[in-house]
Amino acid sequence: MITRTRTRTLALLVTAAVGLATAVSAATPATAAASHRTARDHKHTDNIWGGYITYGDVFTTISGTWNIPSLDCTNNRGIASPWVGFDGWDSNTVEQIGIDLDCSTGHAQYNPWVEMYPQNSIYFTDPVQAGDSMTGTVADDGGHWYTLTLSDTTQGWTKSFRKYLAAATSVNAEAIVEPIGSGSVPTLAKFGPLQFTGVTVDGQPIGDYATYLSTVTRGTTTLAATGALDGDAFAVTWKHS
Repeated sequence: MITRTRTRTLALLVTAAVGLATAVSAATPATAAASHRTARDHKHTDNIWGGYITYGDVFTTISGTWNIPSLDCTNNRGIASPWVGFDGWDSNTVEQIGIDLDCSTGHAQYNPWVEMYPQNSIYFTDPVQAGDSMTGTVADDGGHWYTLTLSDTTQGWTKSFRKYLAAATSVNAEAIVEPIGSGSVPTLAKFGPLQFTGVTVDGQPIGDYATYLSTVTRGTTTLAATGALDGDAFAVTWKHS
């Protein structure tokens, strides 16, 4: 199993040399030692990622919109993380942007982040609430430079990051929901209906490409079911923690 640790620390993203100004103060979510992981060694076993993964080419852009669902944290301490990005399925890096739906303290928290594994993740503090509409985009700009953007169109904010990762390959593009935490398959926060829409790869619906359907499972137990892909849209439905 290839794993990675998302280090949840205070961070400041300095202005990139190419002039993309994105000064960001990162949040420190309550779960200081949760782990995030690639899915490379889970291919065809489908127990970490829930969603769709493209393969068989080198890609330049991935974009998708999803709703922020409500969380039921009454008897649940898990985290669910919807995101879009590149790699991690057929490679050892990831270039991702998304948000943690966090029940780790028993109270709903929504913590946006960006990550270029094996570099540490960066959290930021812009407001997010259940019912918001969020759009993530990751673009491979060439020369191992990436632009990663997250927008909450309901709250009216956008954050963009210009990042470099020498080992990045862009051989997969993904729209995913992932459980975050310790253990082979961490506890999954109980989230309400979650729908990805407008998921495009290089400007085309993700359904135009060869894709894997991945479902979050623990053993024979389905934690989150991935719905059928309708061109550029699909649902992920919570089933079990």
